[in-house]
Amino acid sequence: MRVLALLALLSQALAAPVLHLRGEVQGPLVLSTPGLVVEGAVLRGGRGHTLSLLAPGIRVRGLRVVGAGPGEDFFEPDAAIYLRGCGGCVLEDIRVEGAPTAVRAEDSEGLKVRRLRARGLGTSPGVLIYASPQALVEESGLEGFVDGIYVEYSPGLRLLGNLLQGNTRYGFHVMFTWEARVEGNFSRGNAVGNALMHGVRNSVRGNRLEAHTSPVGYGLLVQDERGSRVLENRFSGNALGLVLMDAQGVEVRGNRYQANGTALRLTREVRSNSAQIRENVFLGNLYDLLVDDPQAQAQVEGNAYDRAPPLPVPHLPASSFALLLARQPELSLFALSPGVVLWEAAEAQVPELRLLSLVDKKAKAVPRRAGLDPSLVLLGLAGGLLWWRWRS
Repeated sequence: MRVLALLALLSQALAAPVLHLRGEVQGPLVLSTPGLVVEGAVLRGGRGHTLSLLAPGIRVRGLRVVGAGPGEDFFEPDAAIYLRGCGGCVLEDIRVEGAPTAVRAEDSEGLKVRRLRARGLGTSPGVLIYASPQALVEESGLEGFVDGIYVEYSPGLRLLGNLLQGNTRYGFHVMFTWEARVEGNFSRGNAVGNALMHGVRNSVRGNRLEAHTSPVGYGLLVQDERGSRVLENRFSGNALGLVLMDAQGVEVRGNRYQANGTALRLTREVRSNSAQIRENVFLGNLYDLLVDDPQAQAQVEGNAYDRAPPLPVPHLPASSFALLLARQPELSLFALSPGVVLWEAAEAQVPELRLLSLVDKKAKAVPRRAGLDPSLVLLGLAGGLLWWRWRS
């Protein structure tokens, strides 16, 4: 009996304390009890952060947070839920309304955010993560923020299966981070697109990146990345599908580019690109590849094109006209003219005519779509022209 009593006391000591929020509770609320479990209905914000979590191991679930603010600074906004020093904390099944930022986390290693649903005010990021290694955002929906998810200095980050739409800049925006996994997300209709910048050995895999149609809209910008991978994604209906800028040793493989203005663009700001572009499918794009980097060291091999000849002969996905077009986008009006078509066909067969060496010697043919959507011409023209003006 004494042993059973001791075990019961030990079980009670080890059990996590639970805070039940009943009905509607007025914030702000600050919690600093390690391992606390928070459950409840509605927490309503006033000024500043509505709920602050300042100890490791706190778990919040099933909570609706209404309001926060009014601070809207991009890097230090007022948040519905603010975490600092909250290693191993878990947020599950949270709903956020009327807050500049839904979740803001700093120095919270191993943070997990699952099934968050939030609509923003268009002023700050939806989820802002800083210096929090191994953070996870999973199966969440973020709409109407500046960036759906913005991350800095968080190695081992995982963004898995999120819906990011209608944000006023990026769906996801990952910077200064290494060995991140961005997988299975659906990002659509954000004003600019998505971005992976200044990182090492990151992976963007199996995402749908669609309908980023603003003049400078792109499915994904990969800028100043080292050894990162862009694998098995679907880029469709974007002004620019994938943009590689100063990308070193980046692997681009198994992606599908369909009905974009320009499917893949290589450009430079500081240094030339070196990328392996293999086993991708290009279908129904106005341009498959545009290059604004004559010294690009890209390896283009084994891709499938609806413009490739049916016979196994070298295919030139980026012609000299494409290089000229990258410098003078207004020439898009002549892209489908007979003269340009003959020029590109001649370059594909005669190496001496080429200004670029990006020839796919193992190109495969896929059936061409019946006709070309006229909107692609306008999309490509507007995207190329305003991209050039923006870069200038």
